[in-house]
Amino acid sequence: MAQGLVLPGWAITLLDELGYTWPDADEVRMMLIGQEWQDFQSKLNEVAEAAQKAAESVWTKNSDKAIDQFKQAWSKSGEAIDTLRKDAEGVAFVGVVILICAAAVLILKILVIVQLVILAKTIAAAVAAAPETFGASLLIIPLVKYAIGLAIDMLIDLALEALVG
Repeated sequence: MAQGLVLPGWAITLLDELGYTWPDADEVRMMLIGQEWQDFQSKLNEVAEAAQKAAESVWTKNSDKAIDQFKQAWSKSGEAIDTLRKDAEGVAFVGVVILICAAAVLILKILVIVQLVILAKTIAAAVAAAPETFGASLLIIPLVKYAIGLAIDMLIDLALEALVG
């Protein structure tokens, strides 16, 4: 089975220096689970359809006061068939929410990787320029680390805002 994005060692070190840990959330697994919930909706709809046909055959092949009461109870809102259909809608909604969360995790991971690459390039450039600047270029590293940390905080806040509202 496929696995979600995993950071290389250098990126884990940089992320740790910024005070963060890479999330355990596996966006690929989340997407598979979301799809399973979506598939479950069609199974519930099939069960509801089969139950509806079975119930209809009861009242079309039989006639009695009890059969009429069964038909009324079966068709009533909030009863068996109505509950099955609403459950199918709920299951589909859960699947969509899981898929949205998986997408948010993936996007956030990609954006954090971009920030870490920017930080790594800046550190490499500062170190490379250190001999010519007598070390002054190294002063930029803490500032960039701080700015990248703020950017990651902002990305996390935006993701939470998008998911939670």
